[in-house]
Amino acid sequence: MKQKKIVIITGVFPPEQVTSALMNCDLARALSKDYEVTVLRPYPTRPIGMKFNYTGMGEEPFQTILIDSYTHPQSELIGRMRESVSFGRKCANYIKKHHRSIDFIYNGGWQLFGLYIVARAAVRYNIPYFMTVQDIYPESLLTGHNYPSIINWAVKSLFLPIDIYYTKHAVKVRTISHEMADYMSRTRRLPSSHYIVLDNWQNDEDFVGLNSKQTNNKIVFAYVGSINMHSNVDLIIRAFYDAEIPNSELLIYGGGNRKEHCVQLVEELKADNIKFGIVSREEVPKIQSSANVLVLALPKGNGGLCLPSKMTSYMLSGRPILASIDKNSAAVRYITEAKCGLVVAPDNLEALRDGFVIFGKMSENELAEMSNNSASFADLYLTRKSNLPKMVDIIDQIINDNSKV
Repeated sequence: MKQKKIVIITGVFPPEQVTSALMNCDLARALSKDYEVTVLRPYPTRPIGMKFNYTGMGEEPFQTILIDSYTHPQSELIGRMRESVSFGRKCANYIKKHHRSIDFIYNGGWQLFGLYIVARAAVRYNIPYFMTVQDIYPESLLTGHNYPSIINWAVKSLFLPIDIYYTKHAVKVRTISHEMADYMSRTRRLPSSHYIVLDNWQNDEDFVGLNSKQTNNKIVFAYVGSINMHSNVDLIIRAFYDAEIPNSELLIYGGGNRKEHCVQLVEELKADNIKFGIVSREEVPKIQSSANVLVLALPKGNGGLCLPSKMTSYMLSGRPILASIDKNSAAVRYITEAKCGLVVAPDNLEALRDGFVIFGKMSENELAEMSNNSASFADLYLTRKSNLPKMVDIIDQIINDNSKV
């Protein structure tokens, strides 16, 4: 009996080391046990600043096709839109050419236009597709910016129908938190049963055996991730500086279009206990586990629209978390349920400063208890072993149900 064919369309894929790339590769390998899997991917460009010499995926149980589309890793709206359209059109051309042999599509291209163009092709040829929502668009385009109300209205009026189209026509939509699923069900006017909630995961084995401890009696805070408009790293810097915690240090690892601004800010403050570094994906678990407290901050209004991938990584590292984020967010629920950190109001310098001060006064035992809670929660809910099989089962069910129609 001929194997059914699955096409995985993904904007990121190894050697890119971002979370979605690694998860989609895990998924391709797992599905290849029972299906013929073809991956469509653009040339690797993420994270920005990384240099790739891509020559293929080597020995894998699936086929990878490099799509020669326009790429634009810089955080610029027009360039990102062009990238999305270019990749979407070329993937749609592939679907048009091969639609008779395709049984299922994993639609994981670029927001908004890429997903829409692929969805239109899938609908045209009656191919069921599944999609995952990591960030909610177009709303995410507006958070962190003080646009006039007329701009906010125009963006939603233009782009929300696009999101509704590809969301509505998907067989199922996976979100990464109940908060996101509830919001999308309400704003897209789709039943809650249309959405599946499944946590992200990372490479479980990278976090095994981590038990690093500071030996110099210094309390070390760390931020690990992209330094852009949505990461609020400048707020983290100012709050830590104002906290004036004795014998403390803030380490910032990552790159992005706001890094230079943040470096200049530290120089202006003359804060010699705030340092920057670059870290490879392989080094992230060790770097995070060597800190006492891990920090994240999202602009007001952003927390309910996404679940930062660093939350998964932070918790797998087994460290307390200081989060400046909306109260109605999944990140807050994780921290609260796990009892592994402290949450303060977003975009609030004084509140975040006070959070730093509170952690600066905690005992080793208090920090150790939070560390254990963080690791235990992650092991239960945020690992590949607990989430990848669920994803495969969902796709199996969709394919089997459509085969009976």
